Amino acid sequence: MATKSVYVLDELEGAKPVPRGRRPKATKAPNRLERCENIRQRILSLATDLVEAGFGSVLVPQKPVKTISNPVQDPKTGGWIAHVEEPLGTYIQRVSVADNFSQRPPFDHVEDPIYRRLIRDFLQKAAMPESKVAALSSGKSGRRAESLQVSDISYSVIDGLQRLYCYCIAVLLVWLRDGAVNEGLITREAWDNFKEVVSNTGDARTSTEELLNRMTRYEIFYNIDLGGLLHYMVTFNTGQRRMSLDVQLEIMRKPLIDELESNGIPVWHDIQSMPGMKQSNDKFAAADLVLATQAFITNNAQLTQSTEAERFLNENQAYLDNVGDINDVAQTLKRITTEVHPEIMQVYANDPSRRYILSGGTFLLSFSAACGYVRNRGNMKMLDGALDKLMTELKKPDDDPLNLDDYFKALSTITSSRGKATRRLVYDTFLRFFNGVSTELEWLDTATQITGIPY
Repeated sequence: MATKSVYVLDELEGAKPVPRGRRPKATKAPNRLERCENIRQRILSLATDLVEAGFGSVLVPQKPVKTISNPVQDPKTGGWIAHVEEPLGTYIQRVSVADNFSQRPPFDHVEDPIYRRLIRDFLQKAAMPESKVAALSSGKSGRRAESLQVSDISYSVIDGLQRLYCYCIAVLLVWLRDGAVNEGLITREAWDNFKEVVSNTGDARTSTEELLNRMTRYEIFYNIDLGGLLHYMVTFNTGQRRMSLDVQLEIMRKPLIDELESNGIPVWHDIQSMPGMKQSNDKFAAADLVLATQAFITNNAQLTQSTEAERFLNENQAYLDNVGDINDVAQTLKRITTEVHPEIMQVYANDPSRRYILSGGTFLLSFSAACGYVRNRGNMKMLDGALDKLMTELKKPDDDPLNLDDYFKALSTITSSRGKATRRLVYDTFLRFFNGVSTELEWLDTATQITGIPY
């Protein structure tokens, strides 16, 4: 005898009948990476969202900064430093996390015991240390804002990005309450940790307004150029917790990276990467592009991140003045990243160890140095011809047009000073090919010349 399906109705009006004994499929909770991205996006739109939610009276349009002390001059940069106090609602409109991931990549603050404590203390009205903010003219990249009263100023957090994150998270907690869990911003366990202190602030609207009116203190650095901004950013943040060399290079060569990216070069930004996020293999790390640029200009394959970071810190030139003809740099790197690299990925599609060989730092660095030699000893027309020659090889009906089988065999013969010898292997092999010394990439012959060991 056939049985009839029995349904029970949810108490909510208009709910659909659910088969008895069958539970609705649970929504998968976001992982750490997804939570970090969710909360970053929420923070980016926080001021706008608050205005739309009716908090416009405490998020008034920005006015020029008013300092509370006489500024003092910094002999190093020639700039000026003053102090400011203003409501948090004004501060989160004036500065933003959008272009300020430079200090270190964002992470899950509410799961970190130190930053969890900071958020709880802030909600309990504890005094917070001053942040440091730079004022630059937004009219032209790197131009000095000679006065804080002009209208075209952009503000950049030098030191205090993590506090800014925590302040914004605190606002979200008192405003959204456990809705922050439902939105996938924090875990239920994290909310349970904050629940009591948030409840003690009062009702959501009143406590949110109170928090946005909370006075925030910061030092402001102005009449500095981009070099001065980067000087302060690297100095303050490396003194607290050493940044990776990748991030340091990206900070110190931001104008170059912006220029390359504007020319269509696919850039992976380490300063914006989230915990657990892996580099996209069809993009090139900003730090690698910085080294590739310098290798191209100097046709020197023996560059390292540490020596270049030290050199950049000590130089006094404007940050694009020593790049040479930026158009040649951009044109070459664009061909490498958008023509040569995609062709290699297509030829070696079934072998990941070879498919992405050009997006790796060492290979890209040495290849760029070889390109720089051709350009510096000849001209861009000769370099274009060399790259055309390589593209012709890649388009031949051959399973291994770059002779990478021999490349890996050649690597196995290098037993000492591997980094330096590998960079020379790639540089010399491509240079011989470009100059017509060899008709193909002869890795083993080059390795023999380097090591003195016949293969």
